[in-house]
Amino acid sequence: MQKHLWLWILVVAATIGIYRYSDLQQSQASGFVARKTALKQLPYLEFTGNLEKSAGDQRQHVVIKLPNNLLAFCSSDPNSTQAAGALSVNIGSFADPPELQGLAHFLEHMLFMGTEKYPQEGEYVAHIKKYAGTYNAFTSVDTTTYFFGIANEALEETLDRFSRFFIDPLLPSDSVDRELHAVDSEHKGNLQNDMRREFQIQRTLSNQSHPFSYYSGGNLKTLRDSAQQLGWDIREKLLWFYNEYYSADVMKLSIIGNYSIDELVEWAVDKFSAIESKGKAWSQELGHPLSTQLGKLIRYQMLGDAYQMTLEFALPELNSMYRSRPDLYVQRLLERRTSGSLLHFLRAKQWAVDIDTYSLSTGWDSFNIFYISISLTPNGFEQYEAVLQAVLGYLQVVVSAGPLQHLYEEMKAINDLEYRFYTYPRATRWVLQRSMGSHNQHIAPRDLLLLEKKTIEFNHSDILEFMTYFHPQNYRVSIGAQHFPDVELSEIEPHYGTPYRVDSLPSTLVNKFGLQKTCNFSLPKPNKYIPEDVHVVGKIQPNSASKPTLLQKTDSHELWFKQDDQFAQPYGYIRVKLAFAQPEKLPIDSVAAELLTSYLEDVMQSELGDAELAGLDASVSVKIGHVNIKVTGFSAKLSVLLETILYKLKTLVIDDSVFQDNVIQLNQTYQNEHYKQPFRQLKGRQLEYINRELSWHVDTLEEQLSFLTIDKLQSLVDLIFNRAFAKILVSGNFEEVDAISISSKLQSIIGAQPLAEDKQITNRVVDIEPGHFIHAAKLTDTSFVNGAVSTVIFCGKENSAYDRVVVDMLEQIIDDPLFDELRTKEQLGYVVHAASRGYSNGRLLLYMVAQSEVSPAYLTERIDRFIRDIRQHLLDYSDRDIASLAQSMVNARSERLKSIVQEAARLWKPIDSGTYKFDKNAQEILQLQSIKKQDLVHAWDMYVNPGTAVNYTRIDMQLWSTKTRFPTLDELKSYPVSIISLSRCLEKDGIMGVGIDGLSRIVQDFSTDDIDGAFAELSNLASSMQNATTDAAATLSDRTKTALKMALDAQATNNSLPSKDGSAFAKQLPLTPDNRRIIEDIILGMLASYAAAYTTIMKPASQECYYERLKTGSHFSITFETASKLPIDFMLNDAHRNPIYVMPHTGEGSYSYTSTGEGRYSYCFTNKAPHEIVVNFNPHGPEEEAYLATHDATPAENEVRKLSHNVEEVKDHFNFMLFRNEVHDQSVSDTQKRMFHWAVLQVLALAGVCGWQIYYVRSLFKIRGVV
Repeated sequence: MQKHLWLWILVVAATIGIYRYSDLQQSQASGFVARKTALKQLPYLEFTGNLEKSAGDQRQHVVIKLPNNLLAFCSSDPNSTQAAGALSVNIGSFADPPELQGLAHFLEHMLFMGTEKYPQEGEYVAHIKKYAGTYNAFTSVDTTTYFFGIANEALEETLDRFSRFFIDPLLPSDSVDRELHAVDSEHKGNLQNDMRREFQIQRTLSNQSHPFSYYSGGNLKTLRDSAQQLGWDIREKLLWFYNEYYSADVMKLSIIGNYSIDELVEWAVDKFSAIESKGKAWSQELGHPLSTQLGKLIRYQMLGDAYQMTLEFALPELNSMYRSRPDLYVQRLLERRTSGSLLHFLRAKQWAVDIDTYSLSTGWDSFNIFYISISLTPNGFEQYEAVLQAVLGYLQVVVSAGPLQHLYEEMKAINDLEYRFYTYPRATRWVLQRSMGSHNQHIAPRDLLLLEKKTIEFNHSDILEFMTYFHPQNYRVSIGAQHFPDVELSEIEPHYGTPYRVDSLPSTLVNKFGLQKTCNFSLPKPNKYIPEDVHVVGKIQPNSASKPTLLQKTDSHELWFKQDDQFAQPYGYIRVKLAFAQPEKLPIDSVAAELLTSYLEDVMQSELGDAELAGLDASVSVKIGHVNIKVTGFSAKLSVLLETILYKLKTLVIDDSVFQDNVIQLNQTYQNEHYKQPFRQLKGRQLEYINRELSWHVDTLEEQLSFLTIDKLQSLVDLIFNRAFAKILVSGNFEEVDAISISSKLQSIIGAQPLAEDKQITNRVVDIEPGHFIHAAKLTDTSFVNGAVSTVIFCGKENSAYDRVVVDMLEQIIDDPLFDELRTKEQLGYVVHAASRGYSNGRLLLYMVAQSEVSPAYLTERIDRFIRDIRQHLLDYSDRDIASLAQSMVNARSERLKSIVQEAARLWKPIDSGTYKFDKNAQEILQLQSIKKQDLVHAWDMYVNPGTAVNYTRIDMQLWSTKTRFPTLDELKSYPVSIISLSRCLEKDGIMGVGIDGLSRIVQDFSTDDIDGAFAELSNLASSMQNATTDAAATLSDRTKTALKMALDAQATNNSLPSKDGSAFAKQLPLTPDNRRIIEDIILGMLASYAAAYTTIMKPASQECYYERLKTGSHFSITFETASKLPIDFMLNDAHRNPIYVMPHTGEGSYSYTSTGEGRYSYCFTNKAPHEIVVNFNPHGPEEEAYLATHDATPAENEVRKLSHNVEEVKDHFNFMLFRNEVHDQSVSDTQKRMFHWAVLQVLALAGVCGWQIYYVRSLFKIRGVV
């Protein structure tokens, strides 16, 4: 028996030896040579062939293969202060067992839970955070990729920890349930994402025998529940998956740091050679997932207010064509915006607003899907067959024309220039590109540095072959919308719950190509923005000061200039901020600015499209009181693009059809804000709404959009170029003379009168007064499972370098323990993090965000407990840890900028804000070098700790899912948040009907020392609500017990902690029993009244109408007056446009009305005079009436509301007086100019007459000679 065993072992050993020898021979034949590391003499193979790289890439690179067949890419960058590493495994969700969909993703989560060498859970994350680093991982269909970014000094230790993920992971059993819930929480957080919903519909409706049809994300149902039903141990399956597929043979490693190549190679070989080699771990003939699904029309329901059409074409693998990339060639043709393009035609028909194309391929040679995604208009949605015919018709034009050499040469020219003047990406992006891109088995090692180069060579046959797959029998289409009239969506997608329906496409859309002759399609002509001159004017001066020079400063503009002296590249950056006089600063003005931004982009699509294809980028943003224009890219044609944009804006004439299209799009944008994930809503417009003076709630903006008229938008264009002041920054590959010339041309286009500095509008930061505030609101979308909270604490001043670095360090220190406690240990949702931000010339914010199925009240209390408990963690930080973190932050700020654009963007911020402090980084580095632990503790106690902060300023913002009972105002006034939290936890446990009074009594009757007694009493109370056989104690969750403990703690804390109110304003708001001031929706904007005064300039012989939606019995009133009491006509109409009240020929008036029916009422002003008339009107709608007449408000609240209302009216009247005064001043100025010009004309005429008379008289007395 032993003899046979030894014989078997010898055979296996010989087989492995032959396999290894074969691998070695093959590697040596492909350019790899055997080497040994410098220090430990460890064996590896090194590619000694020529690595093709950009002339601008000054780093050193090497490609090596470890003894276990792992391919590694090492890059040495002496100038980098940040290091990074990534390892990509060529195994993804396609390898999931069909019974356990999401297993690959679940394993990705579990690998972070400790290793044999570093067994403590969270040790890796704590190490990364210690050096202010970043980390993450993601799973795709064919790869699972892990990466990190870290300070250079910590690279070796980080690699040691990182490598153990793939050598000896623990996959601890006590983490399985928690991470399953984390995966499930991630799944639930994506349920409202329409892009994911569409993609999963497409996958679910693919070939059912193909793993593309699986749900790759996984959730409790596909993992835990499925395993239980089959009698499987989910951890055993996890171990099986890891042992079966995680092989060094399918792993690609990439490392970058400021160490020598020898050191990086040493670490790669030493730390990753122990990963086991198991051969090619996963291989399967997959076929094409669309093979059985072509010719189908899929309709599915979207949550957002949008219309989407996506065509999917079934293609073979493209990996072997990586040098020619024919897919990019077709993408360029389909995404064109110029005349003759598909998008130009669809927009002219008002059928679509945008086209996006992309392809999906895998690291294996299996299949490719080419997507054409079209954002439709409502009209395009109704005419979807015509849209499809147009797409097919355009594709026929493209296919019939064949490959165009000049187009490809344009693409290659830009691509070659971009690669020649290579811009280093971030370290993490670099390693991700190397590790993931290396999976393509067709890529030769010499080409691994060309992954950024989109096209390497023109291959006519590749493009021809690629085009043959674009025919009407080789695609399917999916259409998404909120509603499908006359079509029933009878099927439900199982993972996202998306209603859908599948039909066959009409024969007209599968048997032949569609429209082409009637569409005037044409292929692109040469692009005028392609640069001919790429001469670099500056020279590299490593030690030069990164500070711009003020070349010009006049009463109309200031010009800043910075020539490139760091990169020696032909790129430029031009930024213009045009401040203009805008007398009104109302929500409707903000809406008009947003609409003008989208309108300009719409009408300039052709120019901007050509510029983008030529390597230029442009953005235009209109805000109240200023226009921002930015152009970047190759410097040669940059000024031409800028002048084109500015001239187009100045000469813009608003077209009605384009205006209506953009109104629809903007309305969709506002509505779709409600469909964003709750935590994103809190971090987006909601945060701006609180902190910016000229920011409004999205509901207010959506309402005002209905009042916006073409005349209003046109008048905004005219305002921009009336009186203005321009700030200009020219940076990059320019000379001073170029900057002055650019400035001169811009001034000639603008042609405006100068705008004084005190007339320029600044979107100031709101100074939130001290106090602890709470604001609770319901989510609009009823399908959301998760709610969210954001606890915002106001700290120091943004203009203080010391405050900035202290708050930044506090964020770094608390982020990991917050995540570990709330996300990892307590499983309170996938989204948990701390962050900080500052507002220029305003306050610094430290905020903590969480999103979860549990009630926002519970989340708020957990964050509150964390804030109170984390101080000890701060005290436990050693001086060495603080110094290490500070040094990592210094390194990050000292990192060499990667491009001209990055440098210029940094220079622009102080110019834009008006601080002109260009040494912000240097100031922060100086502060970091002397920071101590006591500085952090002092800041924590001064701003964050509610028990010690003198001017404690905090807002707890809550968004409640409709799946959780929303607290009433009476509840908030009567019970602490902790009691409301306990009540909702009981309801989450399924125990309904427990009175909140009873919970309050339990909390009052017990102390924190008797938590068991309180829990027993709570169980008894719960039992009284249950069936007699139910064990309530067993029913109650650990979360409910935690909520009870928090309530007891809050009771004890509240008895000893006084309210930190710091203002009369705060004291007027309703107070919760735990000393939090309740901010209602109406008061959220600092008691901004619903009554808003409007001022309009009516043109001669014109009429302007406005609308108010009223219900039966709603009260509406309006007051108005005109400048100089010039007469106008006023009329109020009902919902059927019948006159209700007419007031002719008057300069002022007021009227009140109680509606007798529901609908949209209108009120109109008519100017019959032959001159302009300024009208100020103040409508009071039902919202304001309800606001002022709230019955449950206290007398103090009513007084505050009335006072606020009166102040707003006074302010509105004062603003009108100022505006009227400006109009009068302008009239006087215009009159004076006309009088001056007339006087000059009279003087010239008089001088002419006198001259003629003198000439005539002299001619009479002239002596004539006689012959």
